[in-house]
Amino acid sequence: MGVSIAAVVVLSVLVFAGVYTLLDSKAREDRARRNAQASVLLDAVESSSAAAETSETVSETETQPTEDLLAPSIAAEETEVSETSPDTEPAEESQAETAAETTAADPNAVEVYYASVYASSDINLRSGPGTEYEIVRVIHVGEGIDVTGRTASGWYRTYSGNYVLISLTTTEPVATTAAPTSATAAPTSATTAGTVPTTPPMTEANSAGGADTSGMTYYGVCHITFYGPQPRSDGTYSVTTATGTTCSEGRTVAADWSIFPAGTTLYLPNDPLGGDGYYTVEDRGSGVRGSHLDLFANGSHTVTDCDVYVVN
Repeated sequence: MGVSIAAVVVLSVLVFAGVYTLLDSKAREDRARRNAQASVLLDAVESSSAAAETSETVSETETQPTEDLLAPSIAAEETEVSETSPDTEPAEESQAETAAETTAADPNAVEVYYASVYASSDINLRSGPGTEYEIVRVIHVGEGIDVTGRTASGWYRTYSGNYVLISLTTTEPVATTAAPTSATAAPTSATTAGTVPTTPPMTEANSAGGADTSGMTYYGVCHITFYGPQPRSDGTYSVTTATGTTCSEGRTVAADWSIFPAGTTLYLPNDPLGGDGYYTVEDRGSGVRGSHLDLFANGSHTVTDCDVYVVN
């Protein structure tokens, strides 16, 4: 009996111990599972916090004031402008100074200048602004000169592109007296008064080198010069005469109308232009006075003296 009771007690203890062990094992498993879940939740919370912090940082960066972000570039642009702007005006000043230095360095640079002047003495018309240039012809005292430019070195540029010394010219007409040559007699009082003599002096010049001058009146020797298209203020050139005709080489001559009225036909036996010698007074000029004829010519020619006949 006692053994049975002891066996029952031992069995009960064993059952209780087994049940306790089983329950304790389940409890530990539940606790381990809960710990694992808690660890997972903690990791998730930490990940969410990190993400939130990153989002806040990005938001702050994106919402930073525009002017703060643009300030460096604007400042850079202002710096570039401030660095480049001062160079603009000095560059223009430099160009102006260079032009001034060029003009100063080249005293023969031509400045546009329009005027009519007169030779104050016999002067050389040269191909360039200097005594080293070739002499084109001699301009006699009192002869008018149309000027289109001048140089700092003291030369006028004429309409034909040649040059004369400014110091040997004047802006006022110069009174001249045509000197008679040995081949002709001095002009009569009628000629001096401005009329063509009706009775020419009988000299060798009357023979006109064998040309037929019958029916013509011998005037005498005239000083012969040449002119071309006249410059206008706008830079163009005029070929219209004082009588309204168009200048023509070998026909048009400018004269003193008080001696040779407009329309007078003149004959030059030894035509300086190599033509037939017949010219019509169609023009006049401020520098053409007395026994002076100015022939229209397309080019430069040497001044000369020539016998002149009036065709009746």
